[in-house]
Amino acid sequence: MESKKTILVVDDDDDLLDVLREVIEEAGYLVVTARDGQHAFQLLRDGESPCLILLDLKMPGMDGAEFRRLQQADSRLADIPVVGFTGLSNGESEARRLALTAYLRKPVKLHQLLETIAHYCSDPDHPDPAQKRTSAMG
Repeated sequence: MESKKTILVVDDDDDLLDVLREVIEEAGYLVVTARDGQHAFQLLRDGESPCLILLDLKMPGMDGAEFRRLQQADSRLADIPVVGFTGLSNGESEARRLALTAYLRKPVKLHQLLETIAHYCSDPDHPDPAQKRTSAMG
């Protein structure tokens, strides 16, 4: 039996985290949540290996930009695709600046979110970075 793939959702809005967890788990994935970039980064450093990170770009404490800077500087974590989401009007340029895999505009359309997750976590053209890390550690 294939194990469920993990999605890391990072957002400071508890209500949104609850909704996203419910919707994503219903679609068959495991969900790990973090309320800020620092907590998310710690989860990754402690061995969490999601197939995708959903990252709010505007959060108190460590925001999306700072999280990305740290993630990209760590060779074990840099390959994990990151989809940013924001209500900012300059979301697209911010996504390019942060070298995000993609971005979704808030309020997030759930069908769009699930399509994005499926694309990065189920598509054979996008191998799971966790598999690569596991085999590399051998």
